[in-house]
Amino acid sequence: MNTLKLTNQQYAENINYTALINCYMREFTNWSRYLGIPKYDIAIAQNIRKTPTNLHIRIDFSSIGCDVYIPVTYFSETGRHLFDFPILRRVLETDEVSEVDIYGFMTLIAEYSKGIHADIDASTVLKRLNNSIENLSTYLDHLVENNKSVNNLEMSFIEAEQSLVLGHILHPVPKSKQGFNQEDLLKYSPETSGQFQLFYFLINPENVIEKNADGKFVTKELGEKIYPLLNSEHKKLWDEFPNYQIVPMHPWEAEYLLTQEDVQIMQEQGILFALGHYGENFTPTSSVRTVYSENSKWMYKFSLHVKITNSERINLYPELHRGHDISKLLKTDWGKSLQKDYPEIDFMVDPTFIAVKFNDKIINGFNISIRRNPFQGENKTKNVTLLAALCQDGIFGQPSRLQNIIVNTARNLDLSVEQVALDWFKQYLHICVRPIVGILNKYGLACEFHQQNVMIELDGKGFPAKIYFRDNQGFFFREGRKELVSNALPGIADESQSIIDEESLAPKYTYYLVTNNILGVVNALGCNQLADERKLINLVYKSFKELENEDETGLVDYIINKRSWYTKGNLITSLQNINEADENLEYPAVFLDTPNPLNKYFFSDKLIKPKTNEIVYSRYFEEENVNISIRPFDIEKDFEMIHEWFNREHAKPFWKMDGPKRDLELWFRTILPSDEQHSFIGYVNDVPQFSFEPYWPMRDVVGAYYDALPTDYGTHFFVAETQKDKKFSFQSFQVALDYIFSLPEVGKCIGEASVDAVPTDRIITKLGYTREGVIEMPHKTAYLTFCTREGYWEKCPESRLEAKNA
Repeated sequence: MNTLKLTNQQYAENINYTALINCYMREFTNWSRYLGIPKYDIAIAQNIRKTPTNLHIRIDFSSIGCDVYIPVTYFSETGRHLFDFPILRRVLETDEVSEVDIYGFMTLIAEYSKGIHADIDASTVLKRLNNSIENLSTYLDHLVENNKSVNNLEMSFIEAEQSLVLGHILHPVPKSKQGFNQEDLLKYSPETSGQFQLFYFLINPENVIEKNADGKFVTKELGEKIYPLLNSEHKKLWDEFPNYQIVPMHPWEAEYLLTQEDVQIMQEQGILFALGHYGENFTPTSSVRTVYSENSKWMYKFSLHVKITNSERINLYPELHRGHDISKLLKTDWGKSLQKDYPEIDFMVDPTFIAVKFNDKIINGFNISIRRNPFQGENKTKNVTLLAALCQDGIFGQPSRLQNIIVNTARNLDLSVEQVALDWFKQYLHICVRPIVGILNKYGLACEFHQQNVMIELDGKGFPAKIYFRDNQGFFFREGRKELVSNALPGIADESQSIIDEESLAPKYTYYLVTNNILGVVNALGCNQLADERKLINLVYKSFKELENEDETGLVDYIINKRSWYTKGNLITSLQNINEADENLEYPAVFLDTPNPLNKYFFSDKLIKPKTNEIVYSRYFEEENVNISIRPFDIEKDFEMIHEWFNREHAKPFWKMDGPKRDLELWFRTILPSDEQHSFIGYVNDVPQFSFEPYWPMRDVVGAYYDALPTDYGTHFFVAETQKDKKFSFQSFQVALDYIFSLPEVGKCIGEASVDAVPTDRIITKLGYTREGVIEMPHKTAYLTFCTREGYWEKCPESRLEAKNA
């Protein structure tokens, strides 16, 4: 994408479009990679030939009459990719191809989704999409007009907080703020470094709930600070009600509250008075509703009835208690021991809160969580950065901040960029994985460690030195350590509702800690061409694997062994117009299963992604006097031949791949670049005669029908020859298994032949496969069979000799 030729509006559309496509690919399964330019699909060939990439994403919208092709400039192992534009839509009935803009694409998504999900609200999500684009365009204009840099090597806390211009990279409407008008947007957004005074209320103490784990009430401190600044009328008012407490408020929320019936009644009854704007200026942090001043000992996290991405940003009353609870708990022996054991993690706690009630009902708009400010005075310039901002893409073709840091460090240390990137990531894992897993196990504390709750302190060389965690909403305790924390602080969860059951802990924790946080860093390093994602993923796997025997919670086992993870569906949540802050919803967001990227530690490139089309294995069978060899499929060389094979009568009943060349070519062009399977051509005495297709159950559909392991591989096998004396089926299958079992990453080979495929069943039984049961798949009833190396070699001892001599 050439950003230099784009207007800010066009650039904003493309950023949002990229986020939307990535959300779709994470939450829906009707897409595939599409490799090369087709020979038998003229309409698509003519159009994708004009795109700059050889790889596209094809989305199968055939149920609504079209398909979509998206040029891919970077395909990520972590599921967040980069694209080129325009995007192409083909009407299947007419083969007409045209460009589809972001609004057209969202409309297609909504139409397709109605066949899968209930309560799809296309009009609302389109308005929020437009709002996100317009807001981002405004922020980009501000960036340019003010010559603001977001990628400096060193940035203060607030500079880093306000540098997250592009927003949530895996949200379909990353910059939507429904409720702000243009003036509000400029005044109250972190992206524009807005500055404003707080609004103050004077409220009857009987209606105020306040707690402070640190001692003196904040309302008392504020009263001493604000009283001298009041005008004469407001001083007189306060003198009349000297016991009333002063309550700060975000100025936007104050205007909102003054329109609410309960607040107006409180005013009429003299319970509450609106004083107005006073005191020093504050500025928003990345969350918009949390505000900061370098001169204030407190940061204030206000409720804000603005729908930012998926939710109105409301502090719920139990969440206020979580910050208070953890602040008190950290002062106990439990907390002192935790901080001594794991100094790599610093908890930015919210020890105090203010709430307001009326007629025994909490008014959520007044709920304020108040956080200690560690970045005041001389600490305001500390090189601490929000992780989400650090992982942000470069803007307008400029290098990202992470790229600047890594490249500069490589230059200073006289090392390669990749080596520094790998070392940087190892250091991040060192201060992240073991401490977080250790805290969960020993102390029972679980935190929502997603990118916007985590800040990284960088040392003098630019390497991660310390993690800061913030967000009172994200403190929880696992059921298995309830007694421990309750003994340390009796009644700890009575108000905060912060005990989480062991069963639901691993899926949710994996999403926040691994999917969002750690793999977000992997993606940033990969997208910026700083390191290979596979190497980084291997490091992640090893970091957790080392802790497998130390973890009693099931978290590590879930992370390294599960075929799929529980992942938040921001797009579906948006399409259904769910407000995640709705306290009346039991599940205020959509979660769904997505493939586990760490399984790639066991991925066999030689089977599924071979980099050659030459012969990879050959074996001579002396008794039969035949030489059998195999090589990866070459679509340019082999396609017509294999199309003819699949259209032979004996192939049709079981393979069901007969039909037009265009359909088969589509299948191959989507399978070859996938992680699911590949195809090999087999030769008997130099004559092409069979094919086999190794597949990986971690990505193939069969993996959902049994407890698949990442080291499991399977194969489909087809012999084109029909003359019995020329088939050599048994020997050909042996060659396939010889090759599969020659690869150390392979554990066992599985099979799922149809129960009707009697000849196949006979052959694989002779080869050492054993039946494990019957599975009902969408397209067939099949025998599930397993074959181990030892089982194969026991049945075919000459293959063991072949392996030893290889």
